[in-house]
Amino acid sequence: MVIMTNVTLEILSAIILALALPNEFITFGSPLLGILALIPHFIALNNAKSLRQICILCFIQSCLCHILSSFWLSNFKDFAIFTLGASALGTGAIYSFTGILFYLPKTVVQKSLIKSKTILLLESNAFKILWFSTIYTLWEYLKCTGFLAYPWGTIHMSFYKAKYFCQIVDITGVRGLTFLISYFSSVISVIILSFIKNSCHNSITTTIKKSLFENKNLIFSSLSIFILVESYGIFQYSKERIPTKTMNTILIQQNIDSWKPNQGEKAILDSQKLTEDGINELKKQGKRPHLVVWSESVLQIPFPQSIRIYKTIPKTSPLINFIRDSNVPMIIGAPLTIDFDERKFSNSAVVFDKDANIQGYYSKIHLVPFAEYIPFTEYEFVRNLLDTLVGFSSGWEPGKEFRAFDIPVSNNFVRVSVPICFEDAFSDIFTQLKKLGTEVFVNISDDSWSLTKSAEYQHFVVAWFRAIEFRTTLLRSTNAGYTVIIDPCGKILADLPLFEKKFLSYSVPVYENITTCYMIFGEWVSILCILLVIATGFFIKSSNLYR
Repeated sequence: MVIMTNVTLEILSAIILALALPNEFITFGSPLLGILALIPHFIALNNAKSLRQICILCFIQSCLCHILSSFWLSNFKDFAIFTLGASALGTGAIYSFTGILFYLPKTVVQKSLIKSKTILLLESNAFKILWFSTIYTLWEYLKCTGFLAYPWGTIHMSFYKAKYFCQIVDITGVRGLTFLISYFSSVISVIILSFIKNSCHNSITTTIKKSLFENKNLIFSSLSIFILVESYGIFQYSKERIPTKTMNTILIQQNIDSWKPNQGEKAILDSQKLTEDGINELKKQGKRPHLVVWSESVLQIPFPQSIRIYKTIPKTSPLINFIRDSNVPMIIGAPLTIDFDERKFSNSAVVFDKDANIQGYYSKIHLVPFAEYIPFTEYEFVRNLLDTLVGFSSGWEPGKEFRAFDIPVSNNFVRVSVPICFEDAFSDIFTQLKKLGTEVFVNISDDSWSLTKSAEYQHFVVAWFRAIEFRTTLLRSTNAGYTVIIDPCGKILADLPLFEKKFLSYSVPVYENITTCYMIFGEWVSILCILLVIATGFFIKSSNLYR
């Protein structure tokens, strides 16, 4: 009966968390549901009696939430067996492994023969809350780190609408936000458990009073933290930021199905028409365009070999001629040849100057696991196996070098970097780009294959935190959405509707290039969590609790 109750609680937790994230019903998610989502999870883990139960519960909660919130991965055509199936199992497996840490204090308490001060500490509500928050934060850190990282489905994504509260990430990164959300959820869980315990012998009024009194210190500390974080957020969000320069930019959303055959020339011609319209709109405002950005993978023929080809196609308006006639620098997504004989190419951004000369390339470094790159395909037997199972065995080559580019503006220049698609989810990528002097992040993406608004908005929310973490303007130029301009405190300056053929022209504000606390110290919250786990392990061992 207890096991079934715990399983039900985990299913409930997964459903609420999926609804808390940006989805088809609640476009940008819900902070309230984000807080509520972990309450059933906390209670279920608190009730679990064995390590096996905890691992199973963690697997159910994480795997189900992944499927419900990232169901759109099944639209990735031939890759769906990996993108949804393998990622769901992998997510569940990682959290099951992390679940071992949830059980550590329990096993000590269960095996101890004496009620020492240490045991009483491990049984206290304060420790349970701290431990749950620590382990849950570590779990999301592990989930979002390394080659197999998948930063979607994370609890901090539910807090997009809590703009003030999210400002703290310029100090803590998103992992600090995860810790605070799980902390508040744990406090509420403890109060609920206290209410259930006290309700057996008291009236409702007495039960409420007693439960609140028993947890008054926890309530006070939670309110204090909330007020402190919210006050910092109000200060940062309301702070006047004066641009040091502006960059008149046109973002192109061509809304082309890039997986449809024979769409190459149409994508270019549509993008050219939108570019002309955007340039004309700026000129009507008396502004000179400084930069045009086309989305990821607009061009399909690899560079640099294709330069000669793009001087002749499209026939009605050759690309190179169009860029030269436009007299505006352009950033365009295209493949880059790494080794033509070996058929190795990278997913890249090509940066043209106003004369259509190539200023440079940036190749995507962090590839999507099992979609853009499949490990071990350098071995023939792996390629043969994949060709048999799913009909493909090739992918992109990862980039090797971080790059930034100088875009001329009025009597000055703006240094931009171009993280590509999935890379906008990773702070470590942005840290390296920021160290190159980046003043504006220009992300190019193509999620049109998802066919869902939830996928587009989830990707945006994941990227949105980078603008705040680094207090740097972030542009997203996408094939089908969400094309948007974000200022350093997360305000949306301009955007386009999803799945529509449109352009966005805007005088992008460029601010003083500052270094945030998060950029200096990185994942210090995660490191503290790891140190706390290690310290707790040593403390338990040194206390000789089994004697």
